[in-house]
Amino acid sequence: GLISLAEGKAEFSGSHLWDPETDTYNTAYVRRLLPGKRTALLCLAYRRQGLILPPGNPAHISGLADLTQPGVLFINRQSGSGTRVWLDATLRQEGIEAASINGYSNQVSTHTAVATAVAEGQANVGFGLEASSLTFGLTFLPLVSERYDLVIPEDNFQNPALQNLASWLNSSSAQEFIATIGGYDPRSSGEIIWVES
Repeated sequence: GLISLAEGKAEFSGSHLWDPETDTYNTAYVRRLLPGKRTALLCLAYRRQGLILPPGNPAHISGLADLTQPGVLFINRQSGSGTRVWLDATLRQEGIEAASINGYSNQVSTHTAVATAVAEGQANVGFGLEASSLTFGLTFLPLVSERYDLVIPEDNFQNPALQNLASWLNSSSAQEFIATIGGYDPRSSGEIIWVES
């Protein structure tokens, strides 16, 4: 999405890219990929990501280190996704070799596909959104609460539709609605951070 913005192929993009050096979301990537552009980060919500497991967690997985145990088959998100960025950085921080995780190279492109693979027994653990886990009645082990922003270059920020969205996200009705969605937290919904790159 950010590359599409840089190439002028999009007016805004969703982003949840964690930078382990600064322990922040999106800002470092916006500075890197959109240099010289003043850019707004409009927070949609925080959302919980973690391990998606079969009901009851029969393999007794309690964290990322357990992904290397015999009998564990993992389903992964695709390289370059915000989910994968967080997972790969955290595996490095915890000293866990990706090659030691059975199924690490099995990649899908959506959170729903991760939950589907676990629900259908194609894997017995995946990493993804709590909301996807809830949809399939799976067990969820939370690992991170991530900020999900819309990245909007200043030139596009005055678009009436985006202004309406920003106003709605600041409303109590929007925040009450977001709070009803499993795995989402509206604590910063509607907040705007300007990035000067």
